[in-house]
Amino acid sequence: MAAIDLSGTWRTTAPRADVWRVVVDLTTWPTWWPAIDDVEVLAGSASMPEAARFTFGTPVRPLRVEMAVTTTEPGRLDVVTVGGPVRGTGRLDLDADEDGGTAVRFALRLDVRSLIFKPVERILAGAARGSGRERLRQAGDDLARLAGGEPGHHDV
Repeated sequence: MAAIDLSGTWRTTAPRADVWRVVVDLTTWPTWWPAIDDVEVLAGSASMPEAARFTFGTPVRPLRVEMAVTTTEPGRLDVVTVGGPVRGTGRLDLDADEDGGTAVRFALRLDVRSLIFKPVERILAGAARGSGRERLRQAGDDLARLAGGEPGHHDV
């Protein structure tokens, strides 16, 4: 199976601390990331869960993936999948942007492990092209607004 790599940078005028509060609260992710339909916290607290089950909308059926937070230090969030048909890792790094706002760099690497979701692999791989790029830009816009800022130029 081929790995699916998604990476880019979202920018916002919101301060880093405000963006961080949104990012570490995994329950907010469906609010700002259009591909995510639902998040169920599995352990920890709502503000800093240790693990959560994410539900992604796909053309085949809902894709449910359990992810564990492995690193949470100010400005860096690492996650790893621990259950579901997709395996992989993800990382979000928040840095001060040159305009005084925040740059959120994201990198995700996923492998589809289930034959049921094999048809979705091409869709996931195309998430950084065409309409997938627009959804990634929308995620950056929504994250910026939820953090109290305005969207900047996104590199997706």
